[in-house]
Amino acid sequence: MRIFLTAMTAFILFVTPVMAGNLEEAKAALQEGDYEKALQLLQLLAEQGEELAQWYNGLMYDEGKGVPKKSHKAIYWKFCKVINSARRS
Repeated sequence: MRIFLTAMTAFILFVTPVMAGNLEEAKAALQEGDYEKALQLLQLLAEQGEELAQWYNGLMYDEGKGVPKKSHKAIYWKFCKVINSARRS
């Protein structure tokens, strides 16, 4: 059990900054209009449960930025963000 807790602590300490860095990189790509790069980064983060990435994914599908406009995907990602936020509250 001690090894598991040590491994989990190390994972949290090292992965969280990487996710935050990738989110900043994705936001910069969005601002520059590099939607392909933004979508790649956001998709990975969103699937890992990053709330802001889920929201941005929803916006990209809602507005058709770099992807075909798909309201069902936009709703899905925005709903994931809301559910994750509610779970933390």
